[in-house]
Amino acid sequence: MKSLSFRVSCVAAAFGTAASLLSAPVASASGVEACPDTVVLVARGSDQNEEQGEYVGPQRYSERAPESTGFEGRNFAALFHKVEQRHPGTMEGVYVLALDSEAYPAAMNLPPLAQEGEDLSPLQLMQRAFGILQQHSLGEMAYSVTFGAIDSLRTGARNAPKVVDNYETTTGCHPRWVAAGYSQGALVATSVEGYLAETGRLHAMLTFGNPLHQVPWAKNRAGLPGNRSVDYCLDGDFVCDFSLGAANRALATKAERHASYFLGESSEQDVQVIDAVAGILTSHD
Repeated sequence: MKSLSFRVSCVAAAFGTAASLLSAPVASASGVEACPDTVVLVARGSDQNEEQGEYVGPQRYSERAPESTGFEGRNFAALFHKVEQRHPGTMEGVYVLALDSEAYPAAMNLPPLAQEGEDLSPLQLMQRAFGILQQHSLGEMAYSVTFGAIDSLRTGARNAPKVVDNYETTTGCHPRWVAAGYSQGALVATSVEGYLAETGRLHAMLTFGNPLHQVPWAKNRAGLPGNRSVDYCLDGDFVCDFSLGAANRALATKAERHASYFLGESSEQDVQVIDAVAGILTSHD
């Protein structure tokens, strides 16, 4: 999420175009020793992939919980660890089935201005941006980002229901399903929401940094009770907060706000969401 103005505008354009094309579902499975009560189907954020150093690997969120598939990305990993720390035992009956890179590439296809750990000055950022623009025109990059994201989303939306069905077929388990997504992954989660609801398997929805956060038709399309639907947007996150201040902040901080969900010390807002997620995972209504 390290960017300048052309990166922010390209990302916004990609999300806007891709969101209008989404209407299908996806998934990817792995066996478990015992059937969990709940499976959280997770779609990670843009570029949270091994090539970008964002692959977290299989996680065990509780001593007795099955290992996750490892593709949930660091923000979801941080969230689930915090849920268990604050509400011990919550994750025991939960399997985190995160879509892998084949089921859902989570691609954005935009070269980063800065590498992990780099803290560039405005002048250095301008120099990097100029260097990239010398190699690729702004039009070429906008095309690559937009259609790269659309292809990634279509792949995820096409595969997610398959992952759900394959998991149940190969394990014989028939759990409650929670569709969950961050950033680009929130669009994939929204796409699979309908499939899970139609087949009577959807227990809850969990999204954050969602590009559809302010889109009325996209809100809780399955008609879930309020305590089983979480759509979290941090103030100042340009992906879901479309204010001018959020855009300016994204430019000034290389979109740090969008990348910060559940990382570091929990805010009051984070705690409310953590408690709500714990409630979703432990409720049996």
